[in-house]
Amino acid sequence: MSEEKLVPKLRFSGFDDEWIEEKLGNLVQIKSGECTKNLITGIDNSIPYFKVEQLNNSLKYQIKTPYFINDKSKIVNKGSIIFPKRGAAILLNKIRILNQDSFMDTNLMTLTPNNKLYNEFLYYFIYKENLSKIADTTSIPQLNNKHIKPYPIKLPSFEEQLKISKFISSVDKKVALLSQNLEIFNDFKKGLLQQIFTQKLRFDDNCQYKTKQVKDFLIESKIEGIDDINKRLTVKLNLKGITVRESKTIEIEGATKQFIRKTGQFIYGKQNLHKGAFGIIPKELDGYLTSSDIPSFDFKGGIEPKWFYYYFARKSFYEKLENLSTGTGSKRISPKEFLNIKIIVPEFKEQHKIVCLLEKFDEKINGISNQIVQMNMFKKSLLQQMFV
Repeated sequence: MSEEKLVPKLRFSGFDDEWIEEKLGNLVQIKSGECTKNLITGIDNSIPYFKVEQLNNSLKYQIKTPYFINDKSKIVNKGSIIFPKRGAAILLNKIRILNQDSFMDTNLMTLTPNNKLYNEFLYYFIYKENLSKIADTTSIPQLNNKHIKPYPIKLPSFEEQLKISKFISSVDKKVALLSQNLEIFNDFKKGLLQQIFTQKLRFDDNCQYKTKQVKDFLIESKIEGIDDINKRLTVKLNLKGITVRESKTIEIEGATKQFIRKTGQFIYGKQNLHKGAFGIIPKELDGYLTSSDIPSFDFKGGIEPKWFYYYFARKSFYEKLENLSTGTGSKRISPKEFLNIKIIVPEFKEQHKIVCLLEKFDEKINGISNQIVQMNMFKKSLLQQMFV
């Protein structure tokens, strides 16, 4: 052990003892999941069967699909820490605390702490350490007893463990609440989009709607540019926006003709328009480049660009655009097909009111999203400072 004292950078008042280093194997019962589908004989609401696919983003998972397995010795106790023991899921650092006695799938590993170790303290310790770094990676990442037993953990008193855990848990609860609010606002916005663009919700009942084509308002931009591998754009799926593409070592600069993209242009991915790969180019990406596989379009006038984006941003609308894909192998939606898409357009004044309303929801959604990011950064900082 190092001569340096084992103490964290940040502590609650009243705690000044040095932390003690232990091996995990001395503090936990290590158990691999032992249940497979062929052991399931029926349903019993009292004992669930937990599969690796059920690991989600919450601290404690609410079991929804219970099963009955005859061999009760295979039960893992409530309060145990569970995480994947093999495969890519290890790399995602998915760790959870069981909130009831359960049977475990064979792809899971469980740690049941003794009375020296508080289970939530162990949870946050494993979360911070990310045990994927000690997994065997010869072919498929895998964890087993030989990795876990000798792994060092630094421990304060049980009372300090409890204090630390409850404090960080309060941050998790805040994130969970924000995430719930985010989901509510997103769901409400989806419903609002549907109501607005099916004309069930209007600002002006006398507003005239006309059937037009995209080409009535947009024209393709084809300004050739000098290739710069560090200035290529990509459009993410599921309305996740436009970002700078990460350059790959196998890419050759100048091998593909590139076109200059401008602020305010509408842009989409030919292969993935129906998967929500489109957006409006922001100011910070003005002058960046894409190939012809990601065409962009200037607005000619007569339409609010943001209204046009919202019109396409309905999942029920853009998913149907897959029918426009043509070609052999990887199908694409050509600019010609895109420009021929029919849209139902209200008067400009109505468009503007719609945009103002939807932008208020976007501001709220973005605000909550930023809070979640900040809280997660705060949590990461706490883990670094409150643990040795």
